[in-house]
Amino acid sequence: MADYLRHANLVVETAFDAAAALHSANKHEPRVVLLDYNLPDMTGVQLAEALRALLPSTAILIMSGRIDGLSEETLQALGITIFVNKPVPLGPLRQAVVKLVAESSKGETAPKPKGWLSTGTGGTRH
Repeated sequence: MADYLRHANLVVETAFDAAAALHSANKHEPRVVLLDYNLPDMTGVQLAEALRALLPSTAILIMSGRIDGLSEETLQALGITIFVNKPVPLGPLRQAVVKLVAESSKGETAPKPKGWLSTGTGGTRH
C-alpha cells in the first residue's frame, strides 16, 4: 500500500504500532494519516484521538475489515475524514489521499468528514 501511494509522488512514512506512529507524526507532521483500526498497542480510534490532539489540521483516514464500535458519531467526533473498508480499494484510496494532500497544501484546516470508502465508491454509511 505504501509503495502504491509512493507511485503518486507522495512521501510515505510507515509505522507498525501506535507508539511508532505518534513518534513519526511528531517528527514529520503529515498532512494525511492512514490508520488501521487494529494495532498491537491500541486501537486506530485511540491513535486517531492522540493524533488529532497533536495535528489538528491533518486529514485522518482509518481502515478496517471490522466496524464494531465505529459509528458516524465516533468518526465525526475525532475528525476522521474517511473510513475505508477492507479490502482497501487502492486506486480510489490513492485518489482520495492525493486530493486530501492537495487540499491541505492550500493551508486549509482539517478536511471535514466525508464518509466511507468501499470498493471504489465513497459515501455516507447508513
